Amino acid sequence: MREALAAEPSLAAGLVSPAPEVLMAPLVCPPLEVWEAEGLELILEGFLLHHGRPRHLRLEGRGRQVLAGDYCYAQGLVRVAAAGDLYVIEALADLIALGPGLVARGRRDGLAPLWLTTAAAIVHRRGGPGDDDLPLRFGVAKLSLRRDADVEPLRALAGELPGSAALEAALQPEAVRS
Repeated sequence: MREALAAEPSLAAGLVSPAPEVLMAPLVCPPLEVWEAEGLELILEGFLLHHGRPRHLRLEGRGRQVLAGDYCYAQGLVRVAAAGDLYVIEALADLIALGPGLVARGRRDGLAPLWLTTAAAIVHRRGGPGDDDLPLRFGVAKLSLRRDADVEPLRALAGELPGSAALEAALQPEAVRS
């Protein structure tokens, strides 16, 4: 992931050193495929540049942060789309669409569950261990979020998964960060 950021001259100077730990990939078992992990981490950095605490880039100016976030979203989706797995593409496109909706509605408490359940659904859909119904339950939870703005089904599903304090901290707005 950092190679993609370093390859873009306008972003390379903003790379944080040393590299922060990867947040999403360690939370799912079996591990994400390389292209999924890179894509998901880039999309997460894009989201954090727009709505949280970016972890890999420190850029001056809100405009630069938004453009860098858009770049990360696009590069993440390019990696995912290259593999041609439409389920993964749809899951990540929904993540990109639903996350800002949660922020706009003041429901940041739904962000970590959305990220965690998205990653878990991607892995379980292709035969990961555990709950065979997870992708279906994930789809129902997303529908409930989209239709009724109800985050509780996502929160309940995420409650069955390993959590991540680092992910939750990164998703917090600037005003409540310590």
